Amino acid sequence: MTDARDHWYLRPGIWFWVVIALGAALRFYCVIFTEGTQDVEIWERHARDVREHGLIGYYHGDTSANHPPFISEAESVLLRASDESGVAFHIFLRAPFALLDAGSAFLLLLLLGASPWRFVAAACYWLNPLAIILSAYHGNTDCAVAFFLLLALWFISKEKLIPAAIVVGASLWIKLPGVVAIPALIFFIPKWKHRFVCLALVGVVALVTYLPALIQDAPVVYKNVFGYRAQDLHTIAGVATWGPRVLLFSIIASPARWPQATHAPILFYLENSWKIALALVVILSCLRRRRRSIVDLGATIAMSYVLVYALNGGFSFQYFAWSLPLWFFLSAWFLIPAAVLTSAYVYALYWFLCGNPWLLGAWDFNGHPYWPSLIVGLRNATYLFFFAAAVWFAISTTAQAFRVRR
Repeated sequence: MTDARDHWYLRPGIWFWVVIALGAALRFYCVIFTEGTQDVEIWERHARDVREHGLIGYYHGDTSANHPPFISEAESVLLRASDESGVAFHIFLRAPFALLDAGSAFLLLLLLGASPWRFVAAACYWLNPLAIILSAYHGNTDCAVAFFLLLALWFISKEKLIPAAIVVGASLWIKLPGVVAIPALIFFIPKWKHRFVCLALVGVVALVTYLPALIQDAPVVYKNVFGYRAQDLHTIAGVATWGPRVLLFSIIASPARWPQATHAPILFYLENSWKIALALVVILSCLRRRRRSIVDLGATIAMSYVLVYALNGGFSFQYFAWSLPLWFFLSAWFLIPAAVLTSAYVYALYWFLCGNPWLLGAWDFNGHPYWPSLIVGLRNATYLFFFAAAVWFAISTTAQAFRVRR
């Protein structure tokens, strides 16, 4: 009989280091040789506006200026470094987040330490096309959300609640969607006193870098940053990229074919979908509060983001980065189809928008108002899977919670 210790997946053999090298090389290629999406141009404009007009002037002058003060100032510094060094800004913008993604892979390996498949899971994440595209190609800050959440989970696994709360608070310096995970993190803490302390610490740490801007002009900071809601992303021809509109208007029926009586409820839902999604996230987190392992906590957070993806009308492709490594805490029935479908959809679409499989040249979203049937089919299949998974998570969690009470 073969000793269990001889199984290839139990240790980081040559296969593991080949995967690590390949994933690093692909990220290096994306950072150095590709231009990224239009988010790179938007970030460069934001960074230049901050440098030329100051942070508050930037918020007043650009209605799309929705990034927190810290990262806005940091990117303006990177722009200065780009101008002075002659190195393209898209490299300075994406390189730090490609490195953060390496940190996410390492933290995932640590958090799955009890699993015999931990090296396979970390390798699969590191080589996942979606992870590579969103961290090293796309050109935004969203993968920082997952890194900070994984770091908070690692601190919690070591029973260090204060550092975990500090990390969650610091994550809000870069991007706000980490708040989706806060209900799961708070309910995981068993005592109310500790919950209040950690929640207060998250708020205090988060406000540290907001306070100077709030003192100068609180209304504009609230309106631009805290009041920002994700927009419905669609082509100029009305092709939806994701969300309930795909289900309602592309898969079920076109808008013109819906009965008049359904228009008001549908519009109400679409306008309030993010509130509904967040309310369900709180309920889900509360119902799963008795699941005490770190893997269970990671799964609760992953489910929370799946609910947001499925039910919220606002979406951009990089939002998958908020929770991508956390999908590895869920069952294989979700992880494998989710990873394959999202990677296929995003890569195929970006290939189409760039005009080549190497993602070289300009990413032209506005210049492609209509999409091939293959990409539309991938979009539909991917969204339907996430919607069905969200429904299943809600139903199964509720049923299990009631069984426990009985």
